[in-house]
Amino acid sequence: MPSYNQALFLEEAVRSVLDQAGVEVELLVLDPGSTDGSRQLLVRLREEYGERLRLIFEPDEGQSDAVNRGMVRARGRVLGWLNSDDRLRPGALARVAGHLDHEQPAWLYGRAGMIDGSGRPITSLIVRYKNWRGARFSRLKLLTENFIPQMATFWNRTIWERAGGLDTKKDLDMDYDLWLRFAAVAEPAVLPDELADFRVHGAAKGSVRTGEQLAAAFETAREHGATLGWRGRGALAIHRLLSLRTRLLYLLLKP
Repeated sequence: MPSYNQALFLEEAVRSVLDQAGVEVELLVLDPGSTDGSRQLLVRLREEYGERLRLIFEPDEGQSDAVNRGMVRARGRVLGWLNSDDRLRPGALARVAGHLDHEQPAWLYGRAGMIDGSGRPITSLIVRYKNWRGARFSRLKLLTENFIPQMATFWNRTIWERAGGLDTKKDLDMDYDLWLRFAAVAEPAVLPDELADFRVHGAAKGSVRTGEQLAAAFETAREHGATLGWRGRGALAIHRLLSLRTRLLYLLLKP
């Protein structure tokens, strides 16, 4: 869990991981220097959860670098990351562990809900659309747009090491780049379960930098589609059209 000045949401995020039932879980929280009380809150939670909550207070080079550092230090074979303003649904990890706790490269994604700053569910056409698009997976379809919810995606150490970690040069679409690299190794399992919630609030990158995020995603798709010939070019053409549509929809529909 990369965390920086998210004290308002941090405790709920931490508890949503460490209160998971039916699995052994550890949570690494990486904080490069919060000044809003996050570190004090984490120390208090560490007293409650003990060694299951591992705190790493050191400088990093951004979110992607923080996640990479955490994956190196994680002791488990089933992996994922949760941003400090999102949350897991109860029972999520028990539902995914059996699919991934083996040596063959594997990953999966489920569904994610949307919540507001107070944790209240939001009924959103964006969520319904992503659930519909993600119901069936293909690598070419993923090239047309990123329909995979990061907070509801998990993998095992084998595929992480095979595909490589997050690209630290990417700030807005590092997850999309990772999914495309995962997809070149193995197709994911697709679960119909809601595994997590994505929080929408004024300071979230996806809320304030939507246009930049969509532009970055197109460049990442172009990088991965370059080797796929006419099929890749066709997927990129669709990606460009869907990106324009998404810009308009986010302006109209995103809370």
